[in-house]
Amino acid sequence: MQRAYLLSARRAYERAASLRARTDLRPLKASDPAARALTDFVDEPPLTVAEDCALDEALDQMFRLGVRAFLVVRELTVVGLITAEDAQAIDGSNATRVAERMTPVSDMPAIDWQTVQESRVRDLLEIFEGAGVDHLVVLEGEVPDRARVRGLIHRNRLERRLYAHAGMI
Repeated sequence: MQRAYLLSARRAYERAASLRARTDLRPLKASDPAARALTDFVDEPPLTVAEDCALDEALDQMFRLGVRAFLVVRELTVVGLITAEDAQAIDGSNATRVAERMTPVSDMPAIDWQTVQESRVRDLLEIFEGAGVDHLVVLEGEVPDRARVRGLIHRNRLERRLYAHAGMI
């Protein structure tokens, strides 16, 4: 069964940097609630890109906005995730569009919002290490085949905030 990941219509913002709330970059401890590591789309508009967008344009927008990933959307439905690494990959293909390099929803690493609420930062680190991924999409929803994208957890950002607490940076 194919899941549908949706963006809330009231949260479908343009990618203008002026609309973005300031991401929480306070230091984290391993014992902190996992939700503190979340880029929460309730507070901060999600950054999205259309699946037919040119890869170089998507990459340019990422660098301009200072982010490493976009949700890939078709209308208000999330169809994938594209990272800067995906966009820059040299794989012998002649890919020119986001849809050709994105991680499709069916393969997108995701975690349930309820699990995030019950977890600690140390649990997220274990998940990232075990899954070998750099981003986790946080899903919220009660219907089995439809979920709303609540937020995104970035491994590198989490680790920077954790090491900042430890005085390592």
